[in-house]
Amino acid sequence: MSESQRYLEELNYLVDYARMSPVYFFLVRDSAECLAGDSAREPEIREETLRLISGMLDQGIVVGDMGSAEGEDLLPWGISKEETLRRVADEMRRLEDPRRFIGICWFGTAG
Repeated sequence: MSESQRYLEELNYLVDYARMSPVYFFLVRDSAECLAGDSAREPEIREETLRLISGMLDQGIVVGDMGSAEGEDLLPWGISKEETLRRVADEMRRLEDPRRFIGICWFGTAG
């Protein structure tokens, strides 16, 4: 399978999942790790993560935080694609340790 086909397969899986239920950050990162390959270094994995997020946004998935009240769904950030990608990239840099990325954001549909 080509790299392009693998990317589309991962992207479609994430988009379909996010349309059914909010997706947490690690699921996207896990897909990025698979795409980057076993020998990939952290910068390559982060680049793949942002590429997947960009593709998800292009297909109508929104990025936000989970609401704190019971029954509250995803609270979209309501910022542009470029601002979203910059914010996620900044958070990954700030947190450094990938195990702390879980709280960066969630992915889903609006409303």
